Amino acid sequence: MIRISANAYYEDTRPPDVELCLDELFYISRLIDSLLKTKKRWYEKGYSRKQALEHIVFNHDKADSDVVERWRKQIKKDFPLIIEGVWDGEVESRICSINYIKKHIENLKKTNLDVSITCNEEEINETKVVEFITSLVCNKKHVYASINTNGYWNNSNNVFPDRIPVGWMIYIPAIILVELIPEAARVVPVMDGEKQKGTIVVSTEGIFDGSNKEHIGRANDIEIKLLDLGLLPLMTEL
Repeated sequence: MIRISANAYYEDTRPPDVELCLDELFYISRLIDSLLKTKKRWYEKGYSRKQALEHIVFNHDKADSDVVERWRKQIKKDFPLIIEGVWDGEVESRICSINYIKKHIENLKKTNLDVSITCNEEEINETKVVEFITSLVCNKKHVYASINTNGYWNNSNNVFPDRIPVGWMIYIPAIILVELIPEAARVVPVMDGEKQKGTIVVSTEGIFDGSNKEHIGRANDIEIKLLDLGLLPLMTEL
């Protein structure tokens, strides 16, 4: 079993909106289905498993109008701040969840997508996860994203606690030449048409294990190099 944590940070010029929140959650649910070759139903979160299974948000399609209206009422209390999510109703060894977060009242454009995926190692590989993170950032401008596995970031194994971690891979909205990061297993350009919009830096070709000392060392070396290049921002800057 492997636990994948994916985070994307970006500024959304569109105003906070319930439909926008649901659209982002639905888009990522489709990415997870593509990654794992599944077709999941997605539910609202609750204080118990029973409560959380009462309301379906996505049943292989976008949210129905009654779901939109229910979420509008839920979000109204703290609007324009939004912290909402969905989960797939699976058991602990298979559970996936997605959170859409706007919590910066001083800058309502700041948005965080927090994705958690639990699966068997046989279901994923480096190529599939590169495709996942590419799709995660493809429709966003000035976005940073990282993929961590098995507690790398949660256990504070990254070098700089106040900066975005590398973990298995990181997307940076800048052109990074291969020779600048010799510590990386791969450096993948991400294109927008014929123009490169950013770069994915991959620390290990095999599945990254956030509790493996060798893997931690590889990710740490890349974090240090990216900081030296001025390409590892503070979390407060994201």
